[in-house]
Amino acid sequence: MIIRPCGVLVEAGRLLAMRYEYGGQERFNLPGGNLEAGEEARDCLEREFLEELGLRVEVGALLATLQTNANGRDVLHMVFAVTAQGPIEPHLNPQETSALGWLWMDAESLADAAFYPATPADLLQLWALQKSGAVDHLGLIHQPWL
Repeated sequence: MIIRPCGVLVEAGRLLAMRYEYGGQERFNLPGGNLEAGEEARDCLEREFLEELGLRVEVGALLATLQTNANGRDVLHMVFAVTAQGPIEPHLNPQETSALGWLWMDAESLADAAFYPATPADLLQLWALQKSGAVDHLGLIHQPWL
């Protein structure tokens, strides 16, 4: 099983997302990445934000866990609240990510987005959890595009 910490960074009512293209379709995900051997989840997430986006972050509470299965690979996603340390000026580093870019998404734009690791409804729930500080396990998420 792959363990993938990812972060919910909300600024001015908008969620930071990474933009990809898979199979000719636009896809979005929460910034994050896979654990390296011996690495703690929060350290991994701090590293991924810095490597991929040039952002220093403080990793806060675990908001939720959820599972996906893509091409026979089980992935446990650990979703954390994240706060930027300093100016929020992401700069994509193509040497560290296959993402095509990043963007800020408001709640309305999430409704039609093909998002990973969660569906738009799950993301809205995560957004609410980020505000309340509650923790939840969302279970196995079935995504038709995987």
